Amino acid sequence: MSTESSSVREHYDIVIVGAGPTGSAMAGDLGRRGRSVLLLERGDGAVFDARLHSVNIRTMELARHWGIETDLRNCGWPSEHPQDVVWGFNLKDDEVARIDWPAISEMTPPDCSPTFAQRCPQVWFNPILLDFARRQTSVDVRLHHEMIGFEQGEDAVRVDVRTPNGATVAVQGSYLVAADGARSSVRRALGVPTVKSPVLGSSAEIIFRCPELSALPLTGSFGRFTVLERDGMSVSLLPFDGRGTYRLTVMVGGGEKTDEQMKEIIRSLAGLPDADIELLTPVMPWSSRETLAEAFRVGRVFLAGDAAHTMPTTGGMGMNTGVGDSLDLGWKLDAVLAGWGGEGLLDSYDIERRAAVTRTSSFASGVYKDWVATKHRFQSSWDLIEQGGSAEHEGRTLLAETLLTTFSREYNAVPAALGYRYDRSPVVIPDGSRPLPDDVTSYVPTAAPGHRAPHVWVEPGRSTLDLFGPGFTLLIIGRPAGDAQALSEAAQNAGLPLAVLCYDFGPVRDDLMRAYEAHFVLVRPDGHVAWRAHNQPDDPERIVDLVRGVGRVDETQHTSGESELAPSPLPVTSSSGG
Repeated sequence: MSTESSSVREHYDIVIVGAGPTGSAMAGDLGRRGRSVLLLERGDGAVFDARLHSVNIRTMELARHWGIETDLRNCGWPSEHPQDVVWGFNLKDDEVARIDWPAISEMTPPDCSPTFAQRCPQVWFNPILLDFARRQTSVDVRLHHEMIGFEQGEDAVRVDVRTPNGATVAVQGSYLVAADGARSSVRRALGVPTVKSPVLGSSAEIIFRCPELSALPLTGSFGRFTVLERDGMSVSLLPFDGRGTYRLTVMVGGGEKTDEQMKEIIRSLAGLPDADIELLTPVMPWSSRETLAEAFRVGRVFLAGDAAHTMPTTGGMGMNTGVGDSLDLGWKLDAVLAGWGGEGLLDSYDIERRAAVTRTSSFASGVYKDWVATKHRFQSSWDLIEQGGSAEHEGRTLLAETLLTTFSREYNAVPAALGYRYDRSPVVIPDGSRPLPDDVTSYVPTAAPGHRAPHVWVEPGRSTLDLFGPGFTLLIIGRPAGDAQALSEAAQNAGLPLAVLCYDFGPVRDDLMRAYEAHFVLVRPDGHVAWRAHNQPDDPERIVDLVRGVGRVDETQHTSGESELAPSPLPVTSSSGG
């Protein structure tokens, strides 16, 4: 796509279109690496239809990596506010079921991570990420600047931009990243089609204030309240800012709701027929479905975030998945621009993120389908409830058990957030170990190649996750540092940045050996394991070339469960063996 405009005046390493979470996170990450970035946003960066309210544990790990974890903890959400998930018939009746979820002030990291999820509506999250991008001296953020055309060349992409005063200027980037949302103009200009699932349902939301609702005793005890009705479960109420502003979502069949209908739903769930309600936004409808672009890369142009994929909001995976795109693509673009990364590294972006997106989309759709299925799944409980007396008690008990069994996975997001894997990637080297089942209801940390490297405390307040980046990291566990000399020299000769960390004694060595199950573990800049083995590689140059996208892993290694780099599966060990 191209337009007539003035000659190119500026060149950047990367031009990013869209300053939402995906674009801002990528700009900030690339800026930390010293890359010159132009971040274009046609609006002012503000978000009014914020469906995001939770930053999941993996995104918080990235925030820790980027140095903005404290910013998110201090986003504005009251740290003492309860976050329990509650179900009931209305806010005046006794609750039916509750999932305990501690206030932020009471939360502690799980064993598998140095951090935990954060309540942070997107209206706060976007400015934090945008400020993160702005703080990088090599990042140029331009609000009210609209991309109106682009044209790929052999060595760069020309981008035509409309400025706030209506003038058109041309800039150039070595690469262009489209983070411009579900209706991406870049994707359409590229002619990349999207595969769409059937519409699972229509939904709608609105943000409002209602002092009478805030005064109800039950209202102050939850982070989410869902209304139970004979015809199914569709209405959900969330404290939006923890200070008297709420978000009402009609999850199923809400796409055609008017302002007045939404007010009536609020009054009904509150049990307050005359409640005074101030609507702060118009009704915001959307269709719940999965979409997936058929390609995430076309030449020097990449799609990321909603421009590449969308999914139902249930489970809170969409925005968090987009931020994951930014980390995966960012370090690979940096590597190629620095000269040590090969084209295979850029090609791996589509393969890796497509696998992650497919997984999270399936999870989100499964949860939404559970919402839809409540119309039929709860009927036996309602039959008992409507009989009254002891039958009503039995029905409420049965309903509570079904709710907790069905929806616990939606509110236990750790497995869904941390369990994605890149084991089929062409820049990940299999070790012959047996793949773990992919279970979104439980998370088992593993250092198998392609997985997120496990968290282990190596000293007070310092996690293994804090060790990784901006380049590759080689962990040597239970062996002397000199054993990695050949691999270090191969990395140096290829220009691949490599930090070598040796843990050959003490309790930390033992903890690392239990978690990583190998003496040599090569971890990528994004914290995913690229290769591991018990012994030094016979051909270290080949290892380095494969993980930097030069050369190709034998595809049979991904399918046979065998690898010439690790002739036998790694044993589970509880000590260093060193």
